[in-house]
Amino acid sequence: MVLNFVLPSPAQLGAWLRFEPPFLNAILYTVFISFTSFLVAYISLKSYLQNGLAILLLLGSAALAWGFTALVGSWLTNYTSGPNVGVTIVNTGALFAATFHVASGTLTSTSASPQNGRGLRRSLSLFAYGGVLFSTALLTILSLEGLVPPFFVPGVGQTPLRMAVLGSAVALFAVSSFLFARLYFSSKSGTLYWYFLALGLTSVGLAAVFFGRAPGDPIAWTGRSAMFLGGAYFLKAVLTTFRGVHSGGAQ
Repeated sequence: MVLNFVLPSPAQLGAWLRFEPPFLNAILYTVFISFTSFLVAYISLKSYLQNGLAILLLLGSAALAWGFTALVGSWLTNYTSGPNVGVTIVNTGALFAATFHVASGTLTSTSASPQNGRGLRRSLSLFAYGGVLFSTALLTILSLEGLVPPFFVPGVGQTPLRMAVLGSAVALFAVSSFLFARLYFSSKSGTLYWYFLALGLTSVGLAAVFFGRAPGDPIAWTGRSAMFLGGAYFLKAVLTTFRGVHSGGAQ
């Protein structure tokens, strides 16, 4: 918000205030968001197959959606036709992931968490994870074919559709962060501590897009840094869970 008042208008923003080397953003998204999200999806799936808690399946689906769309969308930002395809995939994936996180946080907040029987766990996990991969792959194809309304128009900026999708994702990530924070303060779980911080940072990072002047400007990198730090916190949450399971400690 401070940079929003300090930086010049988009028309006056000089090239010296932009830092957008080819593929740097895609590499950072791959390392700090996709890799950590895939780890969360794997640990959640493994835990779900063991105890059948539905919240773990929702968490894993959220992580898989965010990781896959961040991976594909960030690399397609360098697509020859412009950044619209990549922006569409990443922003829509963020909305998918945020929706799953809110559902998981809401379910966790209830007194009775649904637990699936052992015979249903494998089929439900295949349906959930397969559905996420199919949906994101379909979104990618439709975006590449130009069948999705534009999210970003070069020389004009973001469209109202993008603002609606991104704004919804920001709000839902913030709500999910609040839900998991409330759970942390009642349980003092180390996993929940890092997880609600990661969700909050992701919400803040996505919100920074509304203030950005251009790709690679200081505001853009401020938001990206928040999301990358959020990815590190997701990884910390996973490692905390992993160590707790193997040591027999409470999470």
